[in-house]
Amino acid sequence: MSRQQLNLSLDRWPVPLDGGDYDAAHAHRQSFEQRCAKGRVGIDLLVLEVVPELYIQACDVQLGELREMTRLRLTPANRYATPEEALQAAARKAMRIIKAKRKASGLYPECQSTLLRAGNWLEDVLQQCDYLLDRQVNLFG
Repeated sequence: MSRQQLNLSLDRWPVPLDGGDYDAAHAHRQSFEQRCAKGRVGIDLLVLEVVPELYIQACDVQLGELREMTRLRLTPANRYATPEEALQAAARKAMRIIKAKRKASGLYPECQSTLLRAGNWLEDVLQQCDYLLDRQVNLFG
């Protein structure tokens, strides 16, 4: 009988960069982008599995020239057991940013329909996550 060493792939999980943030290029991304008369409205929702069944999230919101990003970082408050929970948190944060910054961006009220479409897209993401989470909870119940 011979012994055989098994190869364990330790490079499957992302490693944080020097500042503690993770590289957004490795994250799952859902995006919304639309141009209007006064600029661009763009939303990126990022979800990254950092270890088995531990997910983190971030969002990047651009309203015209104004851009606000949250950090893709593992913190005590940014830990989720499912990708749907992490995506919900990112969508809620993006929605709060849009509500708080829409007037400061200079897009409101001329681009109100574009901002409304962005809000509707975020609502759709939240509803889809709610449905998937509810279905998972009741899967064996």
